[in-house]
Amino acid sequence: MSAIADLDPRRDLGLIRERIEQQLKQGHDPSDTLRDLACRNPIALADLVIGPRAPQDPRWIQAALDSIEVLEEALPPNGLYRKLVALCPDLQTHVLEIAARRHPAAGWLIELSRNIEGQQAGCTHLVASAGHPSFTQNCWAHAAAGHLPGLITIATQTGLPEPAAAIVAHGHLEAGAIAIVRTIECAPDAPVVAMVAAAWGPDLTPVLRKTLPHLRSRNTAIALAQQSSGYGDFSSLMNTLIGAMVQP
Repeated sequence: MSAIADLDPRRDLGLIRERIEQQLKQGHDPSDTLRDLACRNPIALADLVIGPRAPQDPRWIQAALDSIEVLEEALPPNGLYRKLVALCPDLQTHVLEIAARRHPAAGWLIELSRNIEGQQAGCTHLVASAGHPSFTQNCWAHAAAGHLPGLITIATQTGLPEPAAAIVAHGHLEAGAIAIVRTIECAPDAPVVAMVAAAWGPDLTPVLRKTLPHLRSRNTAIALAQQSSGYGDFSSLMNTLIGAMVQP
């Protein structure tokens, strides 16, 4: 039940804040109160979620995330999500997941990802946008920002070829080679060599040679050899290597 049903958000904002703080202090769920406020006055809700005197309680921020559509009506998403992260670091990963799901093509997610995920920057954003038209541009943007471990993780988890192509396109050959191998391990038929070649140029041999130390199975080596059969010298080298491998 809303604790502020008898109050006017345009007139009684101070009283509303006091009642919300009292609810939180007593351990009551503020969700009904927040939804009531969201329906009646989104601007007042925004002030009570990220304003200078907003209740500093993770339960309040968590409840506010259930009304994120209303908050976005009152505030630009870029600033809104940054402020939510700053207010409640414990919920920062959840905030990033919501932001990436709702705004998969947003450029500001690159920096937000780095601030929240550190070495694995890009993972949450790229998972959220994997089925979205912005996925390729997002891979390129994260590669330009140097988020290589995150891109390799996405290649490992999804078997999509775009992360490897983005890494190599930005000149990171060693990381790109790892991403090629991890992509093939996950999805042997994924056209990763062709996509990387389209991003790199006609002679992919320097990149392909760097994959060799990262091959962990004969099956992966065979799949890589099949995809790179057009590169004569490397193809011969792969045939020799495969002949010497015994593990599946």
